[in-house]
Amino acid sequence: MALADFPNPRVFWRWLRQWRKTNMVDKIDRVAVLSSVEDAGAMGARFAFMTLMACGIATLGLLQNSVAVIIGAMLIAPLMGPIIELGMGLATFDFRTVREALKTLAVGIVLALVMAMLLVWFSPLKQATPEILARTQPTFFDLLVAIFSGLAGAYATITRKGEAIVGVAIATALMPPLAVVAYGLALGNWSIAGGAGMLFMTNMLAIALSVTVVARLYGFGGSDSPKQTAWQAGLIIGTFVLLSIPLGLSLQRIARQSQAEIAIRSALDQAANNVQGRVSALRVETVNDTMVVDAVLMTPRFVHGLDQKLSQQLSAQLGRKIDVELREVVTTDDQTLSNQQATLSELSQSITALQQAERTRDGVIKTQQDAQAMVNAALAAHVGTIENGPGDNMLTLRLKPAAGLDLAQSRALEQQLTTALEAMKMQVQVVPPLRGLPPLPVNADGTLDTAAAQALDTQAWALQRWDVAAIDCVGFARDSEEARKHADAVAAILRRRGIVVGDARAADSADRRAAPDNLRDAVWLRLPAD
Repeated sequence: MALADFPNPRVFWRWLRQWRKTNMVDKIDRVAVLSSVEDAGAMGARFAFMTLMACGIATLGLLQNSVAVIIGAMLIAPLMGPIIELGMGLATFDFRTVREALKTLAVGIVLALVMAMLLVWFSPLKQATPEILARTQPTFFDLLVAIFSGLAGAYATITRKGEAIVGVAIATALMPPLAVVAYGLALGNWSIAGGAGMLFMTNMLAIALSVTVVARLYGFGGSDSPKQTAWQAGLIIGTFVLLSIPLGLSLQRIARQSQAEIAIRSALDQAANNVQGRVSALRVETVNDTMVVDAVLMTPRFVHGLDQKLSQQLSAQLGRKIDVELREVVTTDDQTLSNQQATLSELSQSITALQQAERTRDGVIKTQQDAQAMVNAALAAHVGTIENGPGDNMLTLRLKPAAGLDLAQSRALEQQLTTALEAMKMQVQVVPPLRGLPPLPVNADGTLDTAAAQALDTQAWALQRWDVAAIDCVGFARDSEEARKHADAVAAILRRRGIVVGDARAADSADRRAAPDNLRDAVWLRLPAD
């Protein structure tokens, strides 16, 4: 009978119900199906052993980033059994089946987590591989894989074509996300553990609820289980609702993520078109509350600040913080590339010429330095030695006695050299050879004439260049009181010049024996070594 023969929708609905009963419900051995589901989801030594082995293989495959090893873990993972049992229990309102399935799942999850965490703790490989990171954020496609896997698994179980379960296990991949949860817990990385946990819960609940839908379609219901009390029925309904809440939240999160990724892709494509470029790679991930966009833009010219502009635009559009990390790869045509190569060639020639000029200048400087060194050596032999310091722009010339310069001449030399080097912002200190100082003639009234004042000034300069700690002023006169006054007058002048005077006194007999003959009305500056 064709569909055109059903002008009345009620007639078509009755025909559809009859077709379902005849071709689906009545052809199923319900007792055998329920018995098979119960055996597959039973908790026992085999279930525990296979769970531990599957989780161990999955963990090692994730740490090594080996897809082949991860597929091996999917093949032997026994978690599909209790998940299908949970879905059938919800479909038949069998409280005991739901309870046993949840208990088996809880034991399997705990065993898997413990096994994987131990392997991560003792493994030298702890770096998050791409296979690990790929299971930290469930997407809409992961949800579709779980739903299709659940539908296929339920069909294979109800129609007793169990060989398809292996393919379903590969597609669903329940064990790798659970191993990633253990990886995150072992390393204290709650972002990885939470994302992988959400993926595992999404897969598990989508499969269980898909099994429930298929089982109801094939006619499984309350008549296939012992009569339930009111509270047991309510508990089953509550369990169904509780299982649906995480799946609903995951669906909402996945929908928001998909919407955001579509908006991000659209904005990046529009920005690329504006500069005649294209987006060659795009990756979106969520870090805390921020969506991080990592993109590669092929563009003929660099656009400054494009990533910041896109971050602000997308943040305003999506109402959340978007951080765009844009890597721009500049592409050029043959003519531009030829021009750039010509420019680089000219630049290379200019650099070579500059390097040659620099080498020539270095040679001239080296010749000048050698000549200066020869001059310094000649000066050191006859005049003195030249030293740097005490300041950054200061030179010190230490005269030798062979130079034959007295204190006044040495001071005059210092002034001449300082004047000559003034344009170079250099100063020169001339240090005369250490020697005894001649007496200074003093007037009868204790004053100094012009020549004596100049001589005292020169001696004070020499004392500063010698870094003398202290000097003694010894006065000579007809009587001791007058001699002491002469010494005090000169000492006061020296102190004003910043020179420390140790003792200002009248000459005693020892001073007279050491002084020149018939010395009178004079002051003698005695060095500590005198």
